Amino acid sequence: MLTIIIYGCDGSIWPVHGDGAGTEGVWLGKDQVKGLFSAPVRTAWKSRARQSGGQMKGKWNEWRDLSLGFHIVAARVPGGDQEDIMSRFRKAFDYQEDPWDHDAKLARIEVISDISTRSLDVQLYEQRDFDPGIDPLVSNHGNPVFPLRAGQPFFYEPDLIKSWSTAGTSGSGTVEVSNPTDQIMNQKWIVTRGDWVLPDISWEGPHGARVPGVSKLTGRDDSARAIIMPTIGALQGGGVVELDPMADLMVRDAHDTNLLGQMPTPGIFFEYAIPPGTPPTPLPVSVTNAPTGGAMVQLVQPRRWSEPIGGQ
Repeated sequence: MLTIIIYGCDGSIWPVHGDGAGTEGVWLGKDQVKGLFSAPVRTAWKSRARQSGGQMKGKWNEWRDLSLGFHIVAARVPGGDQEDIMSRFRKAFDYQEDPWDHDAKLARIEVISDISTRSLDVQLYEQRDFDPGIDPLVSNHGNPVFPLRAGQPFFYEPDLIKSWSTAGTSGSGTVEVSNPTDQIMNQKWIVTRGDWVLPDISWEGPHGARVPGVSKLTGRDDSARAIIMPTIGALQGGGVVELDPMADLMVRDAHDTNLLGQMPTPGIFFEYAIPPGTPPTPLPVSVTNAPTGGAMVQLVQPRRWSEPIGGQ
């Protein structure tokens, strides 16, 4: 059985299914859970003038909409008060992050199975559906339905971080990359001071057996491709390469200064994300002109899944 826990944007915690469900007076309603499993997909198709059938021209993942109904019964909690529990549970969700709280977060749905723990950040996108038809304080029961939206539609696990370091002013080694998920992984590199060369390789092969090779997308064999980074000095404080298309800057320093214009080889940028089903693979890295104490590179590997369970 799955365990589902709501972590409210106000810091509250509500077990609503599985272990501990109802201990706070709230649990998921039967047949009132929609949108929790498959991430939404939209495709575009095209057919030529005399073509029989057609072919897909594009695929997009849009935001995820969920509809979750909850039973709220104070009698399940020793000394529980119906109005208090209904009010506190309503505060677990909001339309946006609190604009006055620098540490504000959205509500989070956590789904725990025997082999994984995945989360989804959600927010209200319209008012909840709550028309009890009778005084809920008399019936001691509420059944609100919350319309929730996940702008980032994929369930996520904590990022996996792999690193390599050298104690001297130069050196070379490898950092292990992997992507067991069913989604493309947009990796992030974080480097300390020095002149770095980082990999940007193409991949080929079936799911679960990807290897560096000829990219089917570009038609090029960039399996040994390496990018020379701009010099990261004391003023930069460090460097970051982020392949997430939603990132403001692909290459920046620790102070969020754009370094793309300082790339040693003009017009050469990072291109290749890590495809789903990539087994553990060592990637070569190297550095020169590092400080006396040495240098380090980290490879941050996000874990994104289309569903809360499975997909491995």
